[in-house]
Amino acid sequence: MSLFLLLITCGNEPPEEFYEGTPEDSTAIHALLNENAELLITNDMFYEPYIPLTMDQVAFFEEDSYFRGDSIIIKRHVDSCGLRLDSVNSVLGLLDFWFTKDTTCTVYLFDTFAVVSRLHIDVRITGYYDNPIVDTVTGETLGWRIGTGTIDSTAYDDSTDALGRGSRLIFFEPERDTSIDTTMTPNDTTIVIAEPMNWLLRRISYATYYFPEVGPDAPAIAQVTLTRQDDTEETIISSSYDTLYTGHCMNRFRAIDSLLEFADGETLTVEVTLGFGTVTADQAEFFTSCGGTERVELPVPTGGTGGIGQLVVSGTGITNLYFEVVTNGYYYYERPERDYIAQVWLVPVRINGGVQ
Repeated sequence: MSLFLLLITCGNEPPEEFYEGTPEDSTAIHALLNENAELLITNDMFYEPYIPLTMDQVAFFEEDSYFRGDSIIIKRHVDSCGLRLDSVNSVLGLLDFWFTKDTTCTVYLFDTFAVVSRLHIDVRITGYYDNPIVDTVTGETLGWRIGTGTIDSTAYDDSTDALGRGSRLIFFEPERDTSIDTTMTPNDTTIVIAEPMNWLLRRISYATYYFPEVGPDAPAIAQVTLTRQDDTEETIISSSYDTLYTGHCMNRFRAIDSLLEFADGETLTVEVTLGFGTVTADQAEFFTSCGGTERVELPVPTGGTGGIGQLVVSGTGITNLYFEVVTNGYYYYERPERDYIAQVWLVPVRINGGVQ
């Protein structure tokens, strides 16, 4: 048996090994990242100063009775809010460099954000569970509903610590030697790499961040539609596995030279639409921002499936657009306390010149 295996394998070349990269490769890729530092920015989505927040007036509903774990329930009306970044931990090192068999490299950039959500409250209502639910036949008390409430219009501030996580990918490949034509050899798919090896930054992914993490109670953005002043539209969708799809998609790489482009000072109509999930548009607050500028609230129209409003893009070169959805139970409920639950999309775009 051993002799037979030796005979049939004799002369066969060993399988091609995966390219593992060298210290020189990592150094060259790090240098490219440093030259394109704007691609590494993720923390300019946080805007500490308060912005106005348009929310419905506070009211108690039948479902509020189900929260009873104490003798009272407290709801509030938030009229403005802000986000302060406490710290960001970006993990970018040799361990995040993934070299592949075809001699390419994907760099994973993992971000963890510690933020403080700041709230300004102008109305606070305390409801009391003093309305008995009585069985009409036996007279037995089955439970309690909110019967009375007190209103306090003394304004005050509040804040909540929150943690967000997400990742992005940046794709590199070496320059090819175009002087060598491999198409004349049938079935030859060899990648001819120029010598000495010269790494090129080719593509980047968009990013999705969750606060605090992915879960069934987190809002799920389905798509973002950006309408220019000439009424042309650009649509970014959540995902697509169609290999022929060439549009903008959150789960796909995008070539650096084919990012969405806008003019400095251009006004966009932004519509953020939620997908299928447990969080609906009436249960969420929508925001957008551009590269560290003021966050803009996107109100939800009556019966709408998302938020819509206007954003003025600004800057030069590559910057980020952010689209943010936060569950509004967090804003309304002070007791029982609700977590800060949000999803944020980061989309790098190129800003050129100015509006003519």
